[in-house]
This record gives sequence, structure tokens and C-alpha cells, in this order.
Amino acid sequence: MRMEYQYGQNNENNNYTYYHNIPYGSAPAEPPKKKKKSGRGIVVWCMALSLVMGTAGGALGSGLMLRQYSEKEAENTAVHPEEDMNVPQTSQQFPATQMTATPAEGLSVKEISEMCMPSVVAITNKGEAEIRSFWGTFIQETEGSGSGVIIGKTDSELLIVTNYHVVSGSKELSVLFSYQEGNRDSSDAEIAKGEIKDYSLAKDLAVIAVDLSNLSQETMDNIKVATLGDSDELALGDQVVAIGNALGYGQSVTTGIVSAVGRSVTTDDGTDTTGSANEYIQTDAAINPGNSGGAMFNTKGELVGINSAKVADTTVEGIGYAIPISDIREDMERMMQQETRTVVEESERGYLGVSVSNVTNEINQSYDIPIGAYISSVTEGAPAEKAGLQRGMVITELDGRTVRTREELVEYLAYYRAGETVNLTVKVRNDAGYEDRQISITLDTAEGVGIESGNGQSEGQSGDSSQGGQSIPYDQNNPFGGFFPFFNY
Repeated sequence: MRMEYQYGQNNENNNYTYYHNIPYGSAPAEPPKKKKKSGRGIVVWCMALSLVMGTAGGALGSGLMLRQYSEKEAENTAVHPEEDMNVPQTSQQFPATQMTATPAEGLSVKEISEMCMPSVVAITNKGEAEIRSFWGTFIQETEGSGSGVIIGKTDSELLIVTNYHVVSGSKELSVLFSYQEGNRDSSDAEIAKGEIKDYSLAKDLAVIAVDLSNLSQETMDNIKVATLGDSDELALGDQVVAIGNALGYGQSVTTGIVSAVGRSVTTDDGTDTTGSANEYIQTDAAINPGNSGGAMFNTKGELVGINSAKVADTTVEGIGYAIPISDIREDMERMMQQETRTVVEESERGYLGVSVSNVTNEINQSYDIPIGAYISSVTEGAPAEKAGLQRGMVITELDGRTVRTREELVEYLAYYRAGETVNLTVKVRNDAGYEDRQISITLDTAEGVGIESGNGQSEGQSGDSSQGGQSIPYDQNNPFGGFFPFFNY
């Protein structure tokens, strides 16, 4: 396509001087009649002479002034030659206002990739999932992949931030560093074991730790801690770069712009509240399964977001989401300071001695019961009863972690041994509604709370009494009606 430009010009060749020539008459003039001599001829001659002399003087003066001006300009040019260095050598004169291109600020995508890739890791989560069916609940082994970003290092641990849904339900976490991806199928690839330090379902955030004593010097030389940026400075149209373990194939790089900020992402599941507390960065950079927990960098190479989700719909294209780093900075710092815990063997695991059920959004709206783990019954003589827990209370926090579902409570307790003390926040009904109450409980073994081996925190969810579930009739403490499942913890 041919671009056409129009320029304003002043071309001296287009300037014209018009002369008025007095034409000669076609008929001969009659000879003048002789007149008496008078002084008028002398006067006319004097006037003509004065006019000629004035014109000549003006021309001479103008010439002298022009010559003086030219000499002065030449002198200025000689004294300040740098002022003319950028003057184009052309007779064309461009418009006074022009759009000039300015160089793009920041690093190129290639430079960002080379600088930031050592901070991004691939995470593999091996766990178990409960499969529900008409015949009951079954446990199936699972394996998923995601990403993480190195955000800190202590004397003993390497700290990595990721999404909660990347590590949820894990029995084994493995971490592969980006420089080793070429050796993914080789026996010499150093795959590190990760342990969960802390996490938040509402923020869809988790921090895991890798023991430095298990890492080689080669690995330490090829990894780096990401530099945190300020996501509050992002503006619509800013370029961003996403790096992550897309589809589990290894680290890949995509780029796009900030399409929107302050986005809310909700689900239709009444109990699924993963990430509900966040306001997301929306981007058109490709964020695919496996990118979750990966990094979003700005053009300075600073971490400004944790890639989290995308809209998966045949009618939607180019809508992905990242958690703003400035919104979760304090959460990350708190999680980094938590004690690193490992999943405890069930025979050594601590129990409360309660049966709980989920309070879904529908139940919350219909009965005004707080969302959390609703206590349906308390085992006689168990730690929960001794501490004062009662039927109808709702557990909403455990050691400062939000509890919104029974699944969360189960997962939290899986990291505590019998004999450890936990601090619960429970909602207790009063005349005005519900009030918070803080209760400390020392956990007991499964046998101590009357739970048979294998029917404790990891049991099924179907409500089948043969698997630990029970049915209770409707009463004021169980507004959910009959045949509602609950389980012992």
C-alpha cells in the first residue's frame, strides 16, 4: 500500500514579479503647440530627479542592510555550528507539528526471557482424587503440572510461590528448574522435592519450600530469585510477558498487553471459592493449563503477577488472568515465614473429634449460616468436646487459615500430629446472629476419638454409613434436612 504524504512548500521559483509596461500609442501624436516658457518644466525635472535619487538611495540602503544581516548570520553559524547539525538539507519545509517516533522503553521480550527464565520452575503434583459414583466414592491417583516462581531464599530453603490449585491435594510435589528441561527424560536431571509452607484457597496462593541441602551447586548457579515489581503501576495497554510450564511441556514464553485490571472471577460451584478474594489482571497473553502459578513480568523484567486462569470457551479468545503481585505481597511474606510442614501419616495424624458438613452458598443464603465447616456432631470425650465445641458451630479458621469447606479443614489437619495444639475460630449463634469465638484444641489420635483406621480425614464424601458418613434428621441444629452427609475429624 502506498503511503501518501503532503508537505507544505515555499518554492522560490513560483514567486513572480509583474511589470506594468505602458504601451506605445498606435496613432502618432500631434506635434505639440508652442507655448510660452514657464517654470513648470524645471519643477517637473527636479521632481523626477529627486525620485530617481530616492529610489537609488533606498536600494543602496537595503543592500547594505542585507549584507550586514548576512554577515551576522554567517558569524553566528560559525560560533554555534552545532545548532545546525540536525537541520535537514532540503528545500522542502514540513508542517510545524509532526508525529515523531520514540524508541520503546524497557527490555525486549527476548531480553526478558533470558533474564527471568531462571526464576521460573515447573511443578508436578502427585496426589489422590475422590471419584463419586452411584456405587460410592473411590480414590484415584492423579498427576498434574503447573508452574512456580522463586521469590526467596533462606539459609536452608528455597521459597517458591504458586497457585493453591497447583498444589492442592498433593501427596508428593516435585520441582524442575528451567535450565534442566533439556534433561527432562535423563536420569541426571535434578528434580527437587517440594513441601508446602502455607497456602490460601481464597487467594489461590501457596508457598512451597525446597531444601537447599538437596540442591547441587550447579543448580544454585543457574537459578535466581525474581525481582518483585509494583502491579499498581500497570496501565491498560502495557506490554507484559508470561512464562510458565504450558501443558506440562516445559517453560514457554508468551506476550501480550494488559487488557484490564480489577477483574473478578467467579464460578458456578456453590462451594468452590478458589481465588474469590482476588481482583485480577486481564491479559491477552496466552495462559494455558500448566501456566498456573507461573510468572507475569513487565518490560523491566519485574514480577508483577502470578498467572492463574483463563476463560475456556469456544466463543472467547485471548482472556487470561493473573493475580496482581502487589495485592498478595503481604500474604507471600507471611507464608514464607511459616513453619514448613509435611503430610503426616494417618496413623500419627491428629484429630478433633467432630463430624462436619459444607455450608454452600445456597444454604448460606437460605438459612443465614456462615460459610465454613458446620459441626454436625461432637464425639463424646474427644478433644473438641473438652475444648467446648458444640453441634451447630461453624469452623471458619484454623491457625489463621480460612476454612470455607470441610475439604479445606481435612487438608489443614493432614499436616498436624496427635498432641499438637491448633487454634480455631468458630462462629457461634446468639440472639443477634453469629459471633466469633477463639478455641484452642490439643489434637488426639484416631483411636482416641473413636475413629476406625482408614475412616478418618481421608474418607469418602458420599454419606454412605459404611464409609463413615451418617444421616441425621432435621432439627434446629441441622437445618439442612435429613440424609445430609457429615464426616468425622
